[in-house]
Amino acid sequence: MNRFIHKTCERRFRQAGLTLAYWGHGQTSEEYPSYNMQIDLESEIAVSENGVMTPLDLKEFFIQFQDHLAPKLDTYEQAIYLYIFRKSRLLGLDEVTIGFKTDRSRLATGIGEKGKPMSEQSCYSRLHSLDEKGCIKVVRTNHAGRLLHLNLPSEIQGLIPPPAQEREVDIEELDFFGDPANRLLILKREDYKCFYTLQKLDKDNFIVEHVVSRPAGNNSYRNCVAASREANNKKGAISAEDFFRRLYRENLLNESEFQERMHALAQLKDGLLKPPLDSP
Repeated sequence: MNRFIHKTCERRFRQAGLTLAYWGHGQTSEEYPSYNMQIDLESEIAVSENGVMTPLDLKEFFIQFQDHLAPKLDTYEQAIYLYIFRKSRLLGLDEVTIGFKTDRSRLATGIGEKGKPMSEQSCYSRLHSLDEKGCIKVVRTNHAGRLLHLNLPSEIQGLIPPPAQEREVDIEELDFFGDPANRLLILKREDYKCFYTLQKLDKDNFIVEHVVSRPAGNNSYRNCVAASREANNKKGAISAEDFFRRLYRENLLNESEFQERMHALAQLKDGLLKPPLDSP
């Protein structure tokens, strides 16, 4: 490959916080014939007509590898898997022949005698276990080594769990008295006004009032309203209907406001005054 392509890809990997330890390790252009490599001058990304992965693909690959596959592999299995990935799928190759008798020295140092590569027995044992785990497929063995196909983490059956489906919120089950966030939704529903007196409120001076006092009443949006402390104290244990009539008699509500409040109370009980759950 062109040295400029090596340097460009290495730079992009570093920007993405990734390290590709064996990119261009001792290889010459003869080892990679007819890849038709090009450089996108605007993004400086190495692209090939046969599917070299883009940095976005690589990001997803390494996230899936580290989060889902690596915890299921031992150190040697990880080293072999990434080496096969570097030799095949990274270059857009579906299959690759690797002779591990010599290439094992490029994978990782051993965990036994310090500084030595893994033994042939360990290498072939891990190839077998990777095959059993569905990470690779040993297509066949020939004089040059083993012809291998590597499965990406997303291609390994059962490895990556499906995204959790968000449970649809049932507004009828929500607590609008005990949950502070839901209490604010009641205030927003009332347009920052007292449900009874229409007095202006804010998040610092409102309270959530039960239309029907507990234990007979519950904490649903059908029974909770925003109110001023004065209105809450004045209402006491009387019904909301009687409280509106009292406010009307005391000229705290005019006739139009009284009729509108009685209508709002009926809508509340019928579940028509739902708080804005999607409110920011």
